[in-house]
Amino acid sequence: MIFKLLLVILVRTCTDISFKMAVYRLHFDSVSTLAANMKKMIASPYLWLGGFFGIANMLAWSFSLQEIDLSYAYPFLSISYVTIILSGKFLFHENLDKNKMIGIGFISLGAVILFLG
Repeated sequence: MIFKLLLVILVRTCTDISFKMAVYRLHFDSVSTLAANMKKMIASPYLWLGGFFGIANMLAWSFSLQEIDLSYAYPFLSISYVTIILSGKFLFHENLDKNKMIGIGFISLGAVILFLG
């Protein structure tokens, strides 16, 4: 049971990382650059990988919900917020300030309480 939820968290994290990679170096700062950036984004293998992971996420989530109560599974899925924030920090050098760390702590505490309950 827990394995399925961990798989969903991993796939969801991979989905968001892939989409971020697809737009990481693009700048949509004017209408004149919109078409060129859209072409680059559509040509990016990361966009297509993100789409693949998005479909895999939907399937993994559906299979998980066959066995797990939604009232348990959905709050547990909040761990993906933690993995996505940490991925942003380590892969894209995004800011991880005190408030985000406190949020990660609360999310993690809630997940532990849910898991133990």
